[in-house]
Amino acid sequence: MTGARFQSLPGDITCIDADYVQPGIACFYLVGDGDEYALVETGTSHSYDNLRRTLAALSIEPGQIRYVIPTHVHLDHAGGAGRYMRAFPQATLLVHPRGARHLIDPERLIASAQQVYGEEAFRALYGTIDPVPAERVRELADGERVAIGDRELLVQHTRGHAEHHLCLWDERTRGWFSGDMFGISYDYLRLPGGSFVLPATTPTQFDPEAYAESVATLAARAPRYMYLTHYGRLPFEGRQVDLLHDQLREYARLGDACAGDTAQLQAAVTEYTRERLAPLAGAEQARTLGERLEMDLALNVQGIAFRAARAKVPSPDTPAS
Repeated sequence: MTGARFQSLPGDITCIDADYVQPGIACFYLVGDGDEYALVETGTSHSYDNLRRTLAALSIEPGQIRYVIPTHVHLDHAGGAGRYMRAFPQATLLVHPRGARHLIDPERLIASAQQVYGEEAFRALYGTIDPVPAERVRELADGERVAIGDRELLVQHTRGHAEHHLCLWDERTRGWFSGDMFGISYDYLRLPGGSFVLPATTPTQFDPEAYAESVATLAARAPRYMYLTHYGRLPFEGRQVDLLHDQLREYARLGDACAGDTAQLQAAVTEYTRERLAPLAGAEQARTLGERLEMDLALNVQGIAFRAARAKVPSPDTPAS
């Protein structure tokens, strides 16, 4: 069968394009040992056709898919879960405890996304969001190990991007399936001066301090690779941690400084991103890359602004001034 878009990686890992917006924007991973397999992330229901073609090209039967494991329940990561569970009757859905109920009953996820995008754009982006039967869902505890044949994936709960986020450590390749926790690094961000990683700070649960702590937790294992959802396998370098931490601190500062002025915040974040790109790509290319990242930066700004506004709301225990 032709037309499948995937990349076979060392260590029995396959990176599969998710058909999200355009090729190279989002992916998910097939992890196995030649007999049993897990899917890490799902993409959307639109992703299933490329997955079906990929499994056929690799001569993998539906019954060999044992687990479906989204890193969190944002729809570009988990929107295809219901479709996949219908296709793989032997599979169990493994998910963060805070995300399980949203995949069993996805109505709140659907309503929230439709409010942002409108129904027509929502269908184009995500297709249908099918519920997953509760009896086929298992919550993953922090520190739990998931056995896939003769390999194990270690579960690490990670806050900062979303409260329902987890990452998976693969000892065989010394790599993290990092979801959105180690940021975004598309192919065009693998630059002459080194790879650029952009934090993913979408609303509504962005927490810069918790995000930085989670990045440090991932780095503490001295990984060789990060298996990014956006996008692909990234060789790990310590300077990427510093780059993410610097951006997170600046995001928090800019969110407070711009005081609810979204246009000013967008301009400031865009200019700051160009400044961080310039040493890796040169000033002219940094401007071009900033334009290519416009949508990602707009989503980041929404999360930064939401966090800044929330921080200004007094808690019930805060004395009135």
